[in-house]
Amino acid sequence: MLPLFAIAVATVVGIASHVLWFQRGEHHMHALRHLQIFITSFTSGLLALVKFGNLSWLTALSDTTFVAASYLFGAFGSLLIYRLFLAPICKFPGPWQAKLTSLWFMGTTGKTDCYLRLQSMHEQYGPYVRIGSNDLSITDPAIMEPAFGLEARATKAEWYDLARPFDSLHTLRDKTLHDRRRRVWAPGFSDKSLRGYESEIQGFNDKLLERVRQHGGGGINVSKWFGLYSFDVMGQLAFSRNYGMLDSGELHWAVELLAASMEASPSKPPVWLFRILVEIPGLLDDFHKFIRFCKSELKSRAEHKNPGRDITGWLLKPYQGVSHPEEDPIFQGDTRLVIVAGSDTTSACLTFLFYELAKHPEEVTKLRDELKLLTKNAKWSDNDVKNAPHLNGAINESLRMHPPVPSGVQRLTPREGMQVGDVFVPGNVNFWVPMYPMGGDESIYERALDFCPERWYAKPEMVKHKEAFAPFSTGHYGCIGKGLAYLELRTVVTRIILEFDVAFAPGEDGSRILTQTRDHFTVTPGELNLVFTPAS
Repeated sequence: MLPLFAIAVATVVGIASHVLWFQRGEHHMHALRHLQIFITSFTSGLLALVKFGNLSWLTALSDTTFVAASYLFGAFGSLLIYRLFLAPICKFPGPWQAKLTSLWFMGTTGKTDCYLRLQSMHEQYGPYVRIGSNDLSITDPAIMEPAFGLEARATKAEWYDLARPFDSLHTLRDKTLHDRRRRVWAPGFSDKSLRGYESEIQGFNDKLLERVRQHGGGGINVSKWFGLYSFDVMGQLAFSRNYGMLDSGELHWAVELLAASMEASPSKPPVWLFRILVEIPGLLDDFHKFIRFCKSELKSRAEHKNPGRDITGWLLKPYQGVSHPEEDPIFQGDTRLVIVAGSDTTSACLTFLFYELAKHPEEVTKLRDELKLLTKNAKWSDNDVKNAPHLNGAINESLRMHPPVPSGVQRLTPREGMQVGDVFVPGNVNFWVPMYPMGGDESIYERALDFCPERWYAKPEMVKHKEAFAPFSTGHYGCIGKGLAYLELRTVVTRIILEFDVAFAPGEDGSRILTQTRDHFTVTPGELNLVFTPAS
């Protein structure tokens, strides 16, 4: 019989490992290593009992299993007691299952509807909800300054390590490294660069409108076509490469890889779990293939020194004299960032904006009346419409009601904790700031469920907390491509509105876009069929 002393020691070691090691610091990047150490220790113990303890294989396996189970009992028992009764965030309301493990929340979002789950939980529990063992979701507008402001005390959370070592400008957690990398990006998004990109964008606007005309008033799935449009634009602006998706009417194979990799990944997994899954051969193969595609596109662009003015051209400047810049993991990550962030967000905003315009045809009339006055010159540009109040108001309403990053980004409180209005949030707590529930909160926006572009220029009293509107984030980590996104949105919306009226196609009621949109950090809108007819 295995001595009780051995079982007791293993249990105590398990408790100590939690209290002295796992409860302190970050361990999400070492989950696979911890698993390997446990398996190696188990196997070594088994072999030692057989070889040096003269035990049979069956007895040795039984004893080793008892010791391992005792260790796990101690470690997980200590962990559960801490999470249920001792954790600093125990005072915050939320489902009891969330206290046990962050895997619970992942399991509730199997339909990839995380933003809807968060909205439901905030309606039930209030602006502060515990959604995991060390995770809060916060919709209190007072969180914006300490989380994202120029003097923010919160830092980027472990979520940003998901794709390491392929960090990007977006995922770099070290502020010094981020600021240095942002200076590399900045020239590619200057006013001068944006003016250079506009002619390329207008060319794709021409193609998109031609596609709309070809449908001759029949229904067109705008979720699909706005997606093809936005990926084509970013291919050109990122690499001076036309992927021809508007021409073929089909997704480029690499974009299909990206979509497949997101579908294969669990919805909102804890980082430690994703880091294990990504190392399992064949499990997330599409993710790895997309990473290799980004590297090949970067290599191809680096070998053609002056194909045109594009974003990657600016990013290549610090690599002059470097023989293989595509080998830099951060440069590869930046390439992925350009492709994803520059296309998913734009296509989602366009899709939801035209959903709202189809619901509110009077808004189309208001937009067209405004834009006709601003585009009398046949060669109008974004400069002519960039200050159009109703146009910008309509875009902002779409971003408020249907944010492209609806579950928000994650931050980590400083070690000493953080005061948020009247609420103290303890230190080293991971928290989410979901934009979707905030956008529909009556305490933040008057008539929050109404599409009202005037709230952004003529009725400012309808925005009770201006700081809560941050679809491109804000502060030091604000999206550097915000200006480009607005330019693209304004020009293509102007072109469509000047030429077409918009309505739901026969049989379409807009329910699919509300119930089948998938939240993969950025959203993939559900299908939406609209009819575009010549402007009346």
